[in-house]
Amino acid sequence: MTHADTTTHLHPSAPYGSSRSAATRPGYVRLAAAADRGRWSVERDVRWSSVDPARAHERPDLLVQLRTAALIESYHPVHLGWMLHDTWADIDAGAAIALELYEGFKHFHALRSYLEAVGFEPAITDAELVSIRANARAVGPKGSLIERLVEFMLSEHLASYFFRRVGEQAPDPVLAELLAFIAADEVRHAQAASDLLAARIASDPGIVPTVLDAAAHFHHFGEQVVPDVPVALPGDPLAIRSFTRRIERLCGVRLVDHLKRQL
Repeated sequence: MTHADTTTHLHPSAPYGSSRSAATRPGYVRLAAAADRGRWSVERDVRWSSVDPARAHERPDLLVQLRTAALIESYHPVHLGWMLHDTWADIDAGAAIALELYEGFKHFHALRSYLEAVGFEPAITDAELVSIRANARAVGPKGSLIERLVEFMLSEHLASYFFRRVGEQAPDPVLAELLAFIAADEVRHAQAASDLLAARIASDPGIVPTVLDAAAHFHHFGEQVVPDVPVALPGDPLAIRSFTRRIERLCGVRLVDHLKRQL
């Protein structure tokens, strides 16, 4: 007796869809799909011809902060380069870091281009960027991979709020639109890092205290680049509450309870 063939045949190059079991989908498939949905172009989607230098210079303090943010974005090839080296055997981590390297460059390129478009001084120079990288390389990476993943996740989390808050204050509508693009990317980057940590916790729950300690003693990776990481809204209550909730969801432990146990 012959039975009808009910197997779904897929071309080897077919994308992962409903016909493939979710359990068989690599994490990088979701990362790639999210990046595709959120993609935007510096050249096509930013209204460069409508940039208003006069309005931009109504808030020189914001331009100073964005210059600093651009320097931090330019640093990704160093600190993410170390992380990429340390995760060479993790395919999903490689994809997440590679996407962040590209999109971080895009943020730097867009911010530097905007500052140049409005004539902000001092202009960012390649020599300045190389000096920042050389200084960091002379020191080397700080902390374990887990600690640096926590640092990366929380830095990106706070970056999303920073760019959102600056966009809300920006006098130039073009800048507000640009920063909305960047803020949305940062949300995705923070989640990607969170997912990498979640996979490691699932494999080894014993690292939870390390994650909690790293969060409790968090330092933004931008401190490796500039003396003061810019803050758009000091004491931002939403950013702080969501910061702690992210850690609690990841670890299943309230950060405040972890700190109490250490007293």
